[in-house]
Amino acid sequence: MTDDDSHVWGTVGASLKKSAHSMQMIGIGCLMIGGMKTLSLIGLVLFSLHSMSSPVSAETEGLTLEPIRVGNPEFDSSGHGCQLTGTGSADAQYWSPKEHDVADSEWFDGEVAALGSRGDCAVSLNLSGEAIASGATYRVGFGIARWGPDTSKILVSIADEDERLLATSAAIEAGLWTRQFVDLEIPSNIKVSGPCTLVFRTIENKNAARESATLIDKVSLARISADEPGFQSIFNGKNLDGWIGNTEGYGVEGGAIRTFPKRSGGNLYTSGTYDDFVFRFAFKVPPGANNGIAVRSPATGDAAYQGMELQVLDNSHPNYAGLKPWQFHGSIYGIAPALRGYQSPPGSWNLQEIRAEGRRIRIILNGAVISDVDLDEATREGTLSGREHPGLARDSGHLGFCGHGDLVYFKDLRVRPIFRPESKP
Repeated sequence: MTDDDSHVWGTVGASLKKSAHSMQMIGIGCLMIGGMKTLSLIGLVLFSLHSMSSPVSAETEGLTLEPIRVGNPEFDSSGHGCQLTGTGSADAQYWSPKEHDVADSEWFDGEVAALGSRGDCAVSLNLSGEAIASGATYRVGFGIARWGPDTSKILVSIADEDERLLATSAAIEAGLWTRQFVDLEIPSNIKVSGPCTLVFRTIENKNAARESATLIDKVSLARISADEPGFQSIFNGKNLDGWIGNTEGYGVEGGAIRTFPKRSGGNLYTSGTYDDFVFRFAFKVPPGANNGIAVRSPATGDAAYQGMELQVLDNSHPNYAGLKPWQFHGSIYGIAPALRGYQSPPGSWNLQEIRAEGRRIRIILNGAVISDVDLDEATREGTLSGREHPGLARDSGHLGFCGHGDLVYFKDLRVRPIFRPESKP
């Protein structure tokens, strides 16, 4: 987000935060279970207010997440690629927030999968081809929430075509809408048979009220692997050697570059320039934080217009409820929006990859492709911001961070150049 948008937030107060939280609670309280529309004040009052920590490795250095195509990850009932199964005492079905007058949020939109807590309910999503291999580890991401007064837990598994479970997570307890991640390792001594499925299954609670359920949306799957050869670190983890620009407003803490907004604002750039590249890094934003990634930018001027700025911010914060689609995280500012709902919760580390190759920009967040843009196609009828973006014509420039007065952390920064045919050494 650029500094000239800052006036938008001056009128946003505590009442907006309160109303957004209330809408989230109402959204979970209205659920179609067993063909009966239920609005339960008890369900709202007793709703669990905590979320379990994500059971994944905290290690980020040198790791990459290779996206794997998942059938119907956002549970569109008119689409294909997933199967809902339930028992006589509980249902597994699609549920549409909009049909119940509930506004979409960061963690869910459109339709979601609703798995009744009383019985053995599951949703299975098809995985592409030979996506799963013995000895590999996979990261599963998903939006999850609990509805109703009763405990709601699920297991996440990968199954082969014979419905044999190859790997299963520990029990995951649902709370308020948030994003969770689990790592599933396929034993090296198991032979994977045919196409696989990703399965979310409730842990049966026979004492649960019939209307209690677990809600699932926005599923992602990625293979965890090490960086391929050719990546070069652009941050030594100790100081800002090799960086230019506003070095006063940035510093190093715990092996990460962080902003120091009270000292100074402005942008920090790499001393070197890049044309085509793959840029991988980890970032962490506290609640409500805002920053940006400068791409092919000059070292002066507004990177959002003189180069490109890829948004970095806490999408889930109520202060940003009124943003335009092209202002949310991962979007190319003023040019192209990114998919929402794939961030880790505020205060947690995220893994991101930016691939710039010619006129194509692709962004992978936590193992999900959230943007894949042809710049010429995206601007064929003008920019979404309605302003000129001369920086889009640049084919080379600095990478950098665009400070907007908030605390943000970046670490494990590395780049692999993509050599064009005419420039190969």
